[in-house]
This record gives sequence, C-alpha cells and structure tokens, in this order.
Amino acid sequence: MVSCMVKNQKNLMPLLVKVLKGRGLKVTEKRQILLDVFLKNPDKHFDIDSLYEEVRKRWPHYGIATLYRNLKILVESDIISENLIGNKKYYELKMFSKKRIHAHLICKYCGNIDEYYSPELIKTVKEIEKKYDFDIYYGELNFYGICSNCKARLLANSEEKS
Repeated sequence: MVSCMVKNQKNLMPLLVKVLKGRGLKVTEKRQILLDVFLKNPDKHFDIDSLYEEVRKRWPHYGIATLYRNLKILVESDIISENLIGNKKYYELKMFSKKRIHAHLICKYCGNIDEYYSPELIKTVKEIEKKYDFDIYYGELNFYGICSNCKARLLANSEEKS
C-alpha cells in the first residue's frame, strides 16, 4: 500500500477537495487556505504558532479557534498528521505526500526537526507489509539526538572554558 503515493504534487488541491466532500465535509475558503499552506510547504513541520502566522498572511482575520477547529477536522480526515514531539504538537501534510513514510530527526537541544527519507526506508516498509500481510498507510519514526549546529555550539563553549 505504500506505493499509492501521488507523483504530481502540483495539483493536489482538487484531490483534497474531493476527499473532504467524500467525507461529507464542507469545503470552506478557510479550509482551503489552511490546506494551501501545507501544500506550499510540504517539508515543513508547523507548530500551532507558526501555522497561525502563515494562515494569517493569507487571511489576516483568520481566528485561532477557526484554525484549531479546521486542524482537528483535517487530522481526523487523515489529510494532516499531528505529531507530539516532546511536549509540543507539530502538523504536516499526510495524505498524498511524497514522503508518507519518513523519519524525523529531532534535536533535543534546539528542537529542530529534519526529515529522513530514502528508498531503503520504503523498501523496508514494503518488506514488513509482505512479511506480515499488513497494508501500511502511513508511518512515523522519530530519532532524538543532537544536530550539527548544537554540537558545534557545545564544542565551542567547552573549548572556551578550557
């Protein structure tokens, strides 16, 4: 099932609109604005503050309650994923994403989140599907550690103290 990813990411809005309608949900302008933010930033992990800032660039009167309500609907519809990393929630495009199976590399010092995606990871997932006769629709894998910037900063600080 991993192979059911959409190759052309440019025209996803009509597909997402169909999904919403197919689930009996209204396709409001504010929902489309929110979806557009994710479509235009497919590699970004938004916390609620950065997402709110981004939607308000497109619609200055977009309310925070509206954002939470629409996010809840999109998460429940499996269009957006909600990831709890540490004590903070992050949101990213889930449905039709080129990287439906990927890993998060999370720095324990600065909180930066990078993604790891590779054909080898997809191959491993396909092997799991075959071995267990299990269709995987989406997967999350989080690795916690220290990023290169924080490592360099810690090294510089320790050298200053020496």
